[in-house]
Amino acid sequence: MLRRSAWLQVLLTAYLWLVASVPLGNWNRQRDPQLIPALLQGQGIGAGDLALLAFISLPAVLFWLAYKSRWFWSGVAALLVDVVWLGLQIQSWWIPYVLGTSIRWQLEYAKGPTTKVLPSFGNHVAPDGMHFAIHVLLVAALITGVVALRQMRRNSQGYGVK
Repeated sequence: MLRRSAWLQVLLTAYLWLVASVPLGNWNRQRDPQLIPALLQGQGIGAGDLALLAFISLPAVLFWLAYKSRWFWSGVAALLVDVVWLGLQIQSWWIPYVLGTSIRWQLEYAKGPTTKVLPSFGNHVAPDGMHFAIHVLLVAALITGVVALRQMRRNSQGYGVK
């Protein structure tokens, strides 16, 4: 399970790098341009972009260390970053979808067409497909990560020895 979780973390990171770097039409149409077109237009990469890329890569690096070195606390740190990030995603996307949102957020969200997986209705703005995929991968990485770390802890305490 540890290996599966490490690969899910890597898959999530690769997906995030892809949507941050390459324009995919309505799938990842965001306010900020993707990194490759920005570089090709001579805009460069800002400190904020580098910080974001480091943040989204951190859980995969930490969990890969947990997998390769069997370092339990590295896996815990990776999952803590994932939990914080999932909390931000819930606050940004799911609470406004379930409870409704302000006109300001609706106008901000409507600036460009994006691919939808769930329907929007009234003042309930659905997460776009790109973010929905992030959420699915993030939850899968968290669940498998928790199971893997529990197994790792159990095995290190001698419970898994036959």
